[in-house]
Amino acid sequence: MTLLFQDKELMELMQDFYILTGIKIALFDENFEELISYPLEKKTFCMHMRENEDFRNKCLSSNRQACLNCNKTGSLNIYKCHIGLIEAVAPVKENGRIIGYMMFGQVSDNKNKDELMDKMTEVCRTFNIDKDLSKSIRKIKYRNNKQILAAAKILDAFAEYILLKEMVQLSGKQLIDSIESYINNHIDEEITIERLCQEFNIKRTRLYNIMQQYTSGGVANFIRKKRLEKAKLLIKTTEMKIPEISNAVGFSDYNYFLRVFKKQFGISPKKYRK
Repeated sequence: MTLLFQDKELMELMQDFYILTGIKIALFDENFEELISYPLEKKTFCMHMRENEDFRNKCLSSNRQACLNCNKTGSLNIYKCHIGLIEAVAPVKENGRIIGYMMFGQVSDNKNKDELMDKMTEVCRTFNIDKDLSKSIRKIKYRNNKQILAAAKILDAFAEYILLKEMVQLSGKQLIDSIESYINNHIDEEITIERLCQEFNIKRTRLYNIMQQYTSGGVANFIRKKRLEKAKLLIKTTEMKIPEISNAVGFSDYNYFLRVFKKQFGISPKKYRK
């Protein structure tokens, strides 16, 4: 899935999160690939460790599992990574569908720096890393349980806010696919522009723009075509009466249905069935 995001605005908000919590934050896509993070420093303990291929694979696997767990519950997930550091992941959801993840990590709940040093040094030995990483180990942030929970709640709110402000959104083609699926699932109901904007948390202008870009007509025309395609399928594959089909695909005016069906397919519904 391709996520579009506003680099400048999102980076500024991530910086605010870091100023407030002192914890690194990142945005991941649906495939668990990191898209953007703050701060940009590369000399953290974890960044040094990821130079080791085995460690990097373990780290990526840990991130992936955390996102999968988040996907199952659809909610915030606070956990310990494969080396015992605290991380949290919150889902970025559009219309109930998870399209990405906000994550923070590289935090310790162990206040004793000497104990943490010993533990992380042992981790280095496990992966046969003999580089002196004592300075980067001491830079690992300590946060107590209340601070971690507070930061995680802010992360969860962050994930909702960036979607509300359209800092993160699906690409136009993927949004069209989602709208098409929604229309097919509610084909017998009244579907308005206002309803689509509300369901997909988008503005009218964006809806109009993507329709012009990816379809051959406007919103109303797109919905009507989906209704007619479904009607054509029902005529071909069921024994339903034509008026019943008209109603089943959302046409309250039967005569209007007959007119637009013939205009779309060049044949009346009755002749098409024959």
